[in-house]
Amino acid sequence: MFWNIGITQKNESRLFLLVTVMLSAMILPSFPIHPSLPNIRLDELLLFFIFGLNVLSFIFHKFRFDEQNKQALREQKKELKIIFVIFGLLVISYAISNFYGVYIRRAGYYGLRDVMELITYFKYFLVITLTLSVKLNKDELGFFSKAFVSGLLFLIVFGWLQHINPLNLNTWLSPYFNQSHWDTLIVGNPVRVLGTLDNPNYFGVLTVICLSFLTMRYYFGDHRDKFPWLLFILIGLVIKLEMLTISRTAFLGIGLLFLIISVWAFFYHGRNKNVIIKVAALFLLTVLLFFTASADFFYRFNEGLDFSTSTSMQVRVQQWGNAVGSIWESPVLGWGTQKEAMTTVVDDEFILLTRRYGFVGLAVYLSFYLLPLIKGIRYLLLRSRLRGRGAVFSEKSQFIGAYIALLPCIFVFNIMATTFYNLQIMTIFVIAMGLVYNAFRDEKQDNCALKA
Repeated sequence: MFWNIGITQKNESRLFLLVTVMLSAMILPSFPIHPSLPNIRLDELLLFFIFGLNVLSFIFHKFRFDEQNKQALREQKKELKIIFVIFGLLVISYAISNFYGVYIRRAGYYGLRDVMELITYFKYFLVITLTLSVKLNKDELGFFSKAFVSGLLFLIVFGWLQHINPLNLNTWLSPYFNQSHWDTLIVGNPVRVLGTLDNPNYFGVLTVICLSFLTMRYYFGDHRDKFPWLLFILIGLVIKLEMLTISRTAFLGIGLLFLIISVWAFFYHGRNKNVIIKVAALFLLTVLLFFTASADFFYRFNEGLDFSTSTSMQVRVQQWGNAVGSIWESPVLGWGTQKEAMTTVVDDEFILLTRRYGFVGLAVYLSFYLLPLIKGIRYLLLRSRLRGRGAVFSEKSQFIGAYIALLPCIFVFNIMATTFYNLQIMTIFVIAMGLVYNAFRDEKQDNCALKA
């Protein structure tokens, strides 16, 4: 609620900050500040610094909002209430589990690394509320979309440069990232593209997030009965970019994403000729790119299908077994974060969160994701009843649809990894969630307009 005052009082300022945060998460790596401290990101510096200045401005104005700010807050009131409740429950679950694990069960101790969990929550809270606060009219949506596509094109070009490695580019650039870039791009076998992220699997997830928006526009945007060739080509380039990461889980996520949106579009548009052409074209494109993938892609793909020889799966199963054993010793409230006493490497987000916060905390964590999903489904069903099937989706409705289709893919990935603690990926995902809340904010006006 502090985004509508201070230096971000104007909508243009909030939009510019949101776009900067998004592009920073898409194209910039984190930066080291001290060997004993975690790396920092540009988007985090901007969010915390500007939020702090806005709080000081609020104090300077004697804790008062002017009438314009009050009106903006009234428009966001319903969504802000939901967001405050969700993050409040996350903090309460965190506090109870840590108190129970450290002081009741006498397991480990509470340290600085455990405090960083709250900083993570706070960052996501700032990103969601910032996205909610921006008034996205036609011009703002155009600027936001162009910035998103520009960041995506940069990732495509940069990913291919990493793959081709002209003039030993990776050798020159890797020291500016971290050791994982050197290990993956220089001595990796096979070499896997990872963009500016620390892990090629997470870069693969980023392509899935981007594809959710592109595919929704491909099927539900207003193309005036013409085939969207440029969008189709861009989707193909992003699919190919994912294949350069050689991420099996992300490729599965793309398949699931395409299945959900294609089936949805097929029935929503009444199985008409245009949607059948689009479904067939997307299927053929994906098949073509799959069968023309590199030998390294197929080697790793086949290796992952044989669990008896897949070292990554064997390591995961061992991690899961150890974590599940800890869960059954404290299933309700968990053990707390315990980052010093217990390993943080559990390649399953649901198991990791349950070990830390118990099944109570897991329910809170799931509500963080599922509430906007449920509200989004209800919102689109209402629009479908009011406008009829086959109607073109507005851009805000496309944001909601993208989130609905994307969330199952993220959940599948979280069975094998932990996106919640990847600050770079999660920033993009939380912006996607914030866009859903932003659409809900205008739900009343939109529905009144539709009924009229």
